[in-house]
Amino acid sequence: MSTVLNIDRFIIPSDVIVSLTNIYRWIGKNSFFTDTVKSDLNRIVEATVERDSFFLFQIMKLNITDSRARLIITKNSAPRTKDETTLFRIKEILRKIQNNYRSFRHQSNDLLDIATFLFSHYHEIKFTFEETEKKSVLKSQSKRSKRLLLDEVNNHIEEISQKKNFEKLTLYLNYYIDFYNISPFTERNEETGLILLFLLILKSDLEAFRYISFFELLYNNYSEFQTEVKNASFNWKEGFAQTMGFIRFMLALVLKGYQKAYDIIKDYEFDINLNKGYNIENTITKLPEIFTKDEIRNLHPFVSDSTINRTLIKMRDEGLIKPLGKGRSAKWIRITQEKIYGKN
Repeated sequence: MSTVLNIDRFIIPSDVIVSLTNIYRWIGKNSFFTDTVKSDLNRIVEATVERDSFFLFQIMKLNITDSRARLIITKNSAPRTKDETTLFRIKEILRKIQNNYRSFRHQSNDLLDIATFLFSHYHEIKFTFEETEKKSVLKSQSKRSKRLLLDEVNNHIEEISQKKNFEKLTLYLNYYIDFYNISPFTERNEETGLILLFLLILKSDLEAFRYISFFELLYNNYSEFQTEVKNASFNWKEGFAQTMGFIRFMLALVLKGYQKAYDIIKDYEFDINLNKGYNIENTITKLPEIFTKDEIRNLHPFVSDSTINRTLIKMRDEGLIKPLGKGRSAKWIRITQEKIYGKN
């Protein structure tokens, strides 16, 4: 029985609350990430899509060599086999999700569209049926489409989301367990579920996974992921699913992802500042022999004081310039033209 439909009796323990609190602190840094990369965001997201595609291909164990996979992912090489077609389409669906995840829906028909887009070249994919408790002379009347159950769960999610009376990430992780156990399609439920999980992660504002590969982290922890999903599914049909272990696992994965993304962004910021430093060095070579920080600032209005100071200290330590006095208004002097231009 659906965990989402019974979410009102779901109790979040204190250690999970602590993890969620830490995650929301990281979510508060989302704007720092985007402000740092600025115009490079689209290029970075595209690189993430390529990396996600490669590791999802590994998770799905598609029959493609690594060299062919890289050609399809990075060079848009035309697919030759059904598995290569799947990989080609995986990249396309991941790109669509990255670019439109806020408006990307996960109703039953949307999920069927994803499954059909990715896998219909193998077999036609349809909604399957479940047995009901209703007794009927006709066997067909004792079954109902699993689409109805999936719609019921989705409608409950929308109702909860509108009222904002339950934490979103925990709700979505329970929804993934529901989808896994409902298994609504005639085939390819597990693979479609992974795409759904990725969508739900981004819809939870976990923007770290725009900069690093979610599926790379999942691939490196996939056996544990599978174990936690199976543990969470135990007694699901009876309405006693225990999803907390799975949620703890996923929260730890998210925290690991944010730390990795933060480290990458800080390295990116350092590289950008390093390039700015070179620009400032070049400016100093063209200023009068005696100059001030204000003259540099006027030519580089969007460069931070810390970057200017770092460049001045670097050039001072290299013996290229020296200060004439102390304080904010102190002047600087270039020592020799030969050293500045690297002449002997």
